[in-house]
Amino acid sequence: MPDLPRRRNSLRYPDYDYAQPGGVFVTFCTHNRQHLFGSIQNDEMFLSAAGLILARRWMQIPDRFNGVMLDDFAIMPDHMHGILWIGTQGHGDNPSSSEVVRWVKVSVQRDYSDAVKRGAQPYEEKMWQRSYYDRIIRNDRELESIRGYIQGNPYFDGKKKAE
Repeated sequence: MPDLPRRRNSLRYPDYDYAQPGGVFVTFCTHNRQHLFGSIQNDEMFLSAAGLILARRWMQIPDRFNGVMLDDFAIMPDHMHGILWIGTQGHGDNPSSSEVVRWVKVSVQRDYSDAVKRGAQPYEEKMWQRSYYDRIIRNDRELESIRGYIQGNPYFDGKKKAE
């Protein structure tokens, strides 16, 4: 039998419309878990140049995508967690969570590649791990649990901390 490439199993719900109104918890990671976004010191997250770019691009999501609002998020040295609210404007032309995450990843990689040319820490081979994790937020109890999880990560205060 020929060696066929392995097919990754999708964790996504096959019949769920990821552009319908609702909340989605997303997590995406750097390739090989590279610590590109900063470091944790005394339970506080200090963002690097790449982490600052990621934070800026994440905050631009509502400007880029009509009908998408942000909730809690946390940037860690090698990954990010965030809650997206899709369909907040009530119009039917909503982006899917995958479109939003794809835009963030592409934008951050482009901006950070420019920063690397100016002397920022380079990334190995690739910047991002393939795909991302998402979870549909089904009720208020899940929402509060996810918010608690995000808020339990080392704290980053974007107004005063950067590496």
